Amino acid sequence: MKTVGKTIRHIRKMKGMRQKDFSKITQAGIANIESSRCNITLDSLLSILNDFEMSIREFVYIQNDYQLSPTESIFFDFTNTKHSIDREQGDLLLKNMTSYLDKNPLDFIAYCMYVIEDVYLRITAENTYDINSPEANKIWEILNPRPEWSYQEVFIMSKLFFIFPIDIGEEMVNRIELRMIKYLDYYKDVHFDATFYMNVGKYYIHKNRLDIARKYLKKTIPLCKKYDRVTTENDAHAHLAIIDYLQGNKDAQEIVMDCVQRYHAMRKPAQAADLENDWNIFFKDKIFS
Repeated sequence: MKTVGKTIRHIRKMKGMRQKDFSKITQAGIANIESSRCNITLDSLLSILNDFEMSIREFVYIQNDYQLSPTESIFFDFTNTKHSIDREQGDLLLKNMTSYLDKNPLDFIAYCMYVIEDVYLRITAENTYDINSPEANKIWEILNPRPEWSYQEVFIMSKLFFIFPIDIGEEMVNRIELRMIKYLDYYKDVHFDATFYMNVGKYYIHKNRLDIARKYLKKTIPLCKKYDRVTTENDAHAHLAIIDYLQGNKDAQEIVMDCVQRYHAMRKPAQAADLENDWNIFFKDKIFS
């Protein structure tokens, strides 16, 4: 990894700028920073980045020789894996996490993602969301006392809440929903809110809170239209039909099967199989009311 000074020098030359071209720092000041003759304050760094028209995230990426840090790399891979469907990618991710944690056992964020991936693996293997995970309970014990959560902590809890009992799960959902509002523009391509509301809807279906589940699924659909998330939108329509079915409308089964066929039409056979499997295991022979 380059020093901050060498990174500034690299970017300055990349931008075709001279040391005297900065708005708030003198030529001598830039020279001292680039040669590491003095430490740089955060205010000075932010001023330089403003002149570069560059985010601090990109600056750190360049500083790290155009690579994500190991934790960021794992987090990026994690957010882009369909954990309940793509088990080959999930198993590879779990292997990489294990290798990283062997060398960096104190990395809490990486550990949390390892626990989540292990939970998903167990859900897939056991065909149930009733997973007993002491590791997940420990994560909650650590994060619960904190008055606010960072983006990564919000994301972590959004992937764990559904294995907890309803009283704790509801508390988690409420805290995530309030906190995530501040981070919706942080990773716009993740579409955190659409995915979260979809998962909350599924959670409340499994907990027989069907009216609450319907509310969250109805929040999901306009977000899916906004983000052009057609697969998630199809999933939301399927689970709204599942609610109707569980409330006594047997004809809703046809809508669920239609959503399965729509996945096939989208060339998404894994999603089709996942939905059909959930339908057959959890809902087909079950009427809540």
